[in-house]
Amino acid sequence: MSKEPDPLPLTALILAGGAGRRMGGRDKGWLMYREQPLIRHALATVQARAQEVLISANRSLEAYQSLGHRIIRDAREGFCGPLQGMLAGLDAMHTEWLACVPVDCPALPADLLDRLWQSRGDRQLVIAGDDSGTTPVVALLHGSLRDSLADYLDSGARSVRGWMQNIPHNLLRLTPEELHNINRPEDLE
Repeated sequence: MSKEPDPLPLTALILAGGAGRRMGGRDKGWLMYREQPLIRHALATVQARAQEVLISANRSLEAYQSLGHRIIRDAREGFCGPLQGMLAGLDAMHTEWLACVPVDCPALPADLLDRLWQSRGDRQLVIAGDDSGTTPVVALLHGSLRDSLADYLDSGARSVRGWMQNIPHNLLRLTPEELHNINRPEDLE
């Protein structure tokens, strides 16, 4: 019988704190996709290889707590975007590295965390992407980026790409199918 590999020295953060505007305001984490809530797909991607899993959520807190992982909330009110969740994750993690995945990308590969980890080289940031561009909410961040992110948010900026564009990073190539995200009700079919 083969032994499960040890967890990687990182914390996984599932970004589930969005407003779900294109979904009529519904909490995306609890939308059903292929007979499971989206949060279950995200957990299946990260929980076996992370030392700890954090869930960034701003509502449905009791439901998320029932999953058995630590829930973190944005420091600022009003659904200020994924960077708020990333900052909360950097503040809450007990490791040096934070792997981020959005709750609405149910086809991320099962070995995503291993691939992010192997792609880091000497960089403090790894961003996933395909031939059409990057998906910066699928990323691996070193804890040393925390102050840069806080300063960026304090300036009033909110763009994930805007913050990451000036940070030297490596790219993890994934397929468009792996990076497909659920943005509209028809994407759930």
